[in-house]
Amino acid sequence: MTDAKDPVCGMTVNVKDSIFTSFYKNNNYYFCAEKCKVEFDEDPEVVLAMEADREKAIEKERSVSLEKMIDEVAHELRNPLTAIGGFARKIHRRLPQCDPNKEYMDLIIKEVDRLENMIRQIIKLEVPEVSHPEPSNVNDIIHEVIKSFKKELVNKNIDVKLELMDESHLVTLDTKRFITAISNIIKNAVEAIEANRSTPRLLKIITLARHENIEIVVSDTGKGIPKDKIRYIFDPLYTSKIYGPGIGLTFARRIIQEHGGTISVESKSGKGTAFTIRLPLQRS
Repeated sequence: MTDAKDPVCGMTVNVKDSIFTSFYKNNNYYFCAEKCKVEFDEDPEVVLAMEADREKAIEKERSVSLEKMIDEVAHELRNPLTAIGGFARKIHRRLPQCDPNKEYMDLIIKEVDRLENMIRQIIKLEVPEVSHPEPSNVNDIIHEVIKSFKKELVNKNIDVKLELMDESHLVTLDTKRFITAISNIIKNAVEAIEANRSTPRLLKIITLARHENIEIVVSDTGKGIPKDKIRYIFDPLYTSKIYGPGIGLTFARRIIQEHGGTISVESKSGKGTAFTIRLPLQRS
């Protein structure tokens, strides 16, 4: 880790150069100034709770903007795509089989289908699904998701390292929807690793209990995401050669937020990416 976030003011701090640090509950915290360190040391629990609330507020604000954009995209693109697809299929049917233009029409129809499918997925983000939350063990969920990827991981020579907490902490989750969220994150990690030809090819998942939260860290040794692109990674229409359209990550973030959690990302070009999910522990 080269950078850390000041838990008091939220500024990014270079770990190597930081001279203001504190150690609390087996974790190091870094600060941009002595004033922030003093405030943290006076009452770390209050500061950490405020930091969690700040992260949730930022994600909520992004979600509101996202929903507005989704509505605009749905109305602006759906009708033109339907017209283009309809006319392309009509022309395609009328062309003789030997007509060289038939190949171009095939390509147009294929791309229209792809875009129409993307629009349908984006529209689904606006439709709330019925949730069935229940006390769940995140370790069990991780094992189930990894099992579903087992064949793909073996075929792509990707090693998996699990560092799962020993204690049986429970989180209130809709298991089916949360499996979808984790699967989307792992799918993106696998694609990122595949795009990076260097070794090692490693997918690592960590679970731990910290600050009344369960943390799930999914990291990969993929190509990484440039710093100026990280802020867009959860946007549904953002596309990169590494992570593709962000619809899967958008769904993942939405599901995590529905469970009162947050998701953050750290990445370094050529080294890999780590997604950190924080979920509130079930209170006894």
